[in-house]
Formats: sequence, structure tokens, C-alpha cells
Amino acid sequence: MRFINDKRGQIRIIEALFASLLMISTITLVPSQLGIDKTHFNSYYSEGSQVLISLDSNGKLSSLIEERNWTSLKKCIQSVLPVSLWFNITVFDENSTIINDVKISNGGLISDEIISINHVCASLSQNYAIYIVRLQLAGVK
Repeated sequence: MRFINDKRGQIRIIEALFASLLMISTITLVPSQLGIDKTHFNSYYSEGSQVLISLDSNGKLSSLIEERNWTSLKKCIQSVLPVSLWFNITVFDENSTIINDVKISNGGLISDEIISINHVCASLSQNYAIYIVRLQLAGVK
């Protein structure tokens, strides 16, 4: 009979229920920072991959590399990517030796969160060669 009249235990259970509801709603309603970064990563990766694939689809990328025309390569990338994205391109040969002797970039680094996209490109000329193009992207924070 004593336990039925003791209301303190019931109040503590209700209090714990409200506290747990508050914590669950906070976790679900406030977006996590990791999810936001992952979204940027996916969009930058997709955008960078599309740029490299479209340049490589008609052989333009490999011809620019063979001609060592880094200025035109920079202009091609710059014309397709949004202004808010920083980019840097490094071109490697099949032995992983860097072959671009100048910096192919649109300025200084604007973020410390950089994604890298590697694209394998084959030349269409008689001197068959394989190139690895590394495109690095970062956005404004």
C-alpha cells in the first residue's frame, strides 16, 4: 500500500521520459556537420569527374597533354567549373612522373578541405601513352 501512494517514482519516470525526448529531438533536428561536408564532397567529386570525362570524350584532354599546352588546359577547365571552386591539375605519365612543368591552377588555395579526382587518359596518336590527370577541387567555406 505504501508503494501505491508514493508519487515520487512516477514523477522521476516522467522526467526521464521528457529528457530522453529532448535529447532525441535535438539529435534528429539539428543537422550534423559531417553530413554537410559529405554533401560538398559528393557534389565536387561529381562535378570534377564530369569535367574530366567531357574533356576526354573527344580526345581534347590527351591532345592538350601531348602538346604540353598547359595554358589551354587551364582555360578549358576554368571555363567549365564555377568561379567559386579552386582547382589544381597535375599530369603524370605511366611511371607516375609529373610532366607538367608549370602550375595549372586558378589561384591560391581557399580551403583546407580538398578533394582529389584521378582520371586515366590515353593518347589517340601513334605514340601511344597513358596519362593520369589529378584534379584537385576546393570550395569557399
